[in-house]
Formats: sequence, C-alpha cells, structure tokens
Amino acid sequence: MYKNTVRTLSCLLMLLLPMAFAKVPVRVGAYEFPPYVQFQQDQATGLLVELIAQLNQLQQEYHFELVMTTAIRRHQDFQQGLFDAIFFEDINWGWQQRAIELQQSPAFAKDDEVFIALRSRAESQQWFDDLSGKSMAGILGYHYRIADYQTAPELLSSQYLLVPVTDHHASIELVFKQRTDTAIVTRSFLSQYLDLHPQYRETLLISERIDQSYQHQLLLRAEHPLDIATLYQWVQHLLQQPALQHALAQYGLQLLPPIAAE
Repeated sequence: MYKNTVRTLSCLLMLLLPMAFAKVPVRVGAYEFPPYVQFQQDQATGLLVELIAQLNQLQQEYHFELVMTTAIRRHQDFQQGLFDAIFFEDINWGWQQRAIELQQSPAFAKDDEVFIALRSRAESQQWFDDLSGKSMAGILGYHYRIADYQTAPELLSSQYLLVPVTDHHASIELVFKQRTDTAIVTRSFLSQYLDLHPQYRETLLISERIDQSYQHQLLLRAEHPLDIATLYQWVQHLLQQPALQHALAQYGLQLLPPIAAE
C-alpha cells in the first residue's frame, strides 16, 4: 500500500514538474515593416527578430515567439487573441480609434516617414510642397497623415491618389518605373535600402518634408501576466547593448530616454 502511494505521488510529481517550469508564452504579432520585420522566403529577419531572441536570453520566465499577421489585419487578429503583444507600434495607428483594451509602454524610439521622387522629375525640395494631384505609393494597411490616417483602399485611391502596395521595395520600384510620382517610406527603411543600393543615392530625391514622425511603443494584452513596465525595462536595457546599438545606428533610429512606465 505504502509503495503504491509513493509510486503514485512520484508519477504525479513528474507530471507536475514540467508545468511548474513551463515558460509563459508571449506571442508577438509581426507584419512586413522593414527594417523591424521583413520576410525572405517566409523567413522573418530584422530588428524585431533580434530583439525577441535577446529577450529570451535575458530571462527565463517568459518565452517570446513571433506570430505572423498583416498590417491591415493586425487589430482584428489581436482582438481575436491570435497574439499577445506588438512591438515598434504606435497607439495612434488604429488601436486607440478602435478602443482596444491593452497595456501601452512609453515610447522608446523615434522614426519618420518621408517622400521620395526621381531627381529627373523633382528637381528641388519645392516639388514636395504641394503633392495634390500627384500619385504616391504607400503600404496597404499603413496610416499616413497626408491621407488623414485612412486605410480603406478605395478611398485612398480615389481621394488621395494613393497606390497601395504590400511591401516597401514595391513602393520604390513604382517610383523608378514612373508609375507613381512619389512614395512614402520610413527613414529607417530608406537608410537600409540605400546602404544596399548606394548607386541610387543620386537618382532619388528625399524630401525634407515629413509626412509624420512617430514614436515606437510596446503594446501588450491587458490581462497578460507580463507587466508592461517590466517588458519596457527589458527592451530599454537590450537596446542599450552594443549589438542592438549598432543596428539602431545603421537604420538611423533615434532612441528616446527611458521613463517610468505607467
């Protein structure tokens, strides 16, 4: 009888031990948004991928993993519980407007969106002063100030002459092929693109005019056991490390000074 009881307790303990040491998952939504996330042959790379790997090395309680979504579907996927968090995001990109309940961190980095055009068509910065009547390429699902943050493709096409594409390379290609007059691109992506294709530096004119400056935040499900203040502190710590500091400098991203998370 005693041996059977001990055997039963031992089996129960063996079953419970993996549960006791199991890490809490943090599913991080990711969509095409270079240089933060980019896909090559279904393989995700970029600053977010590096950051998640570092978060998993930094602590042992949570396991961070990427979950694929799209720019236009991300709010719906979050509400349906398909992922728990999203990084390099702005609360004003459709989250606040939809009254989605979540935890938000203070901003930790800053980026801009600028316009580009061929120098052969736009000979000076004055060309960007008035973009009415000029066609422009933009990413489907992104929120642009020049389009009053609207995302409906039909409205963008008819009212703002915006040609929606699915990736940033396509935006630039439309300008090169003269299928649009201009394109809206993030300064960080443009920096990465011109590093890879320096021959185009003299071909493109980059606007001094900014469509919008935005501040990157971390957004986390309200009921998730991980606290947003802890996540923010971890991310701030990692972004100060040499490996990620090099990536930030390469992409021209500006780190914001840490503050106490609400």
